[in-house]
Amino acid sequence: MKRTVQKAVLRTLGATRLHRVFAPWTAGRGAILTMHRVRVAPTDAFQPNAHLEVTPAFLDRLLAWFEASAIDVVTLDEALARLSGGAEGSRFVVLTLDDGYRDNLEVALPVFAAHRVPFTVFVATGFPDRDANPWWMTLEAAIAGSDSVAWTAGRAATLLTRTIEEKYRAYSLLAARVESLSEDGQRAVMDDFAARHGVDVPGLLDAAFMTWDELRRLSASGLATIGGHTVNHPALGRLSDRRAREEVVRGADRLERELGSRPRHFAYPYGYPGKVGERDYRLLAELGFASAVRTTPGTLTSASAAEPTALPRISLNGHFQDVRHVEVLLSGAPFAASALRRRLSGSRRAFPDPAAASSG
Repeated sequence: MKRTVQKAVLRTLGATRLHRVFAPWTAGRGAILTMHRVRVAPTDAFQPNAHLEVTPAFLDRLLAWFEASAIDVVTLDEALARLSGGAEGSRFVVLTLDDGYRDNLEVALPVFAAHRVPFTVFVATGFPDRDANPWWMTLEAAIAGSDSVAWTAGRAATLLTRTIEEKYRAYSLLAARVESLSEDGQRAVMDDFAARHGVDVPGLLDAAFMTWDELRRLSASGLATIGGHTVNHPALGRLSDRRAREEVVRGADRLERELGSRPRHFAYPYGYPGKVGERDYRLLAELGFASAVRTTPGTLTSASAAEPTALPRISLNGHFQDVRHVEVLLSGAPFAASALRRRLSGSRRAFPDPAAASSG
């Protein structure tokens, strides 16, 4: 239902072109776009993480549209320079991908290279080190391969997962339970869950995420910037001051050792209110990062230069692979309308970002 409403809003704005009326006031100078995976759409009926994936064909169409629309694709460094420089100039976008999936190298890089555009990949170093647990993939693998799954943390439950409908229902319920756990509790529970359901987590990591050698190849492409994304992909806002600092610093140290340069840019895992906050924005500034990006949706204005460690991003969602949808989002109109509704209603709820994701 939520996705249907979101699509209806985007279609209506696009069809009436109302977003173009408001764009001069709401579009800002540019935007940062979020992706995770880029690959040909799998044919499996059960794909609870499809929102994290776009196809190379869609990415190619989108990059062609940017060129036709005179929207510059720039690096984060160039975006910061434009925001702080004062001159208006051309509108721009920054392309970012989170986590460090292998398809960023094998599938996305050739598309970016064909259009000669830069991009940034934010890497949680536990993934190439093969000692993190991507819980959203672990949960998917367990449910996909079972007729039932047993949850033992908190309120114990055994959930049937025989049909596609049952699998989606179980995933939705258990994903919510995972996200309600403490960061330490989440890892312990998911390691136990994987062991009990025969999920080979190192195998998942090997199949989906880049190795350090592959990251070196990506970094050497001349188009890719590698950014920080912690070690274990925790929600920083739920960690103590010491633990949050440790996750950021250890991740940056590891990237510097393996790739030869220290990351200047950072993406907060999850990155939405409740998972990250003012303390974390200050921490990233204190640690000397030039920028840090959230998943809270919005466009960039000259005022964004004053808060470079709290930059918004607009997600590209696998369920919304339509260039017309991206055009509406880049106008900023949906986010301005959401802000107005919040002020009028007193609600804290933001415009439902079409790509709000379990991962980030």
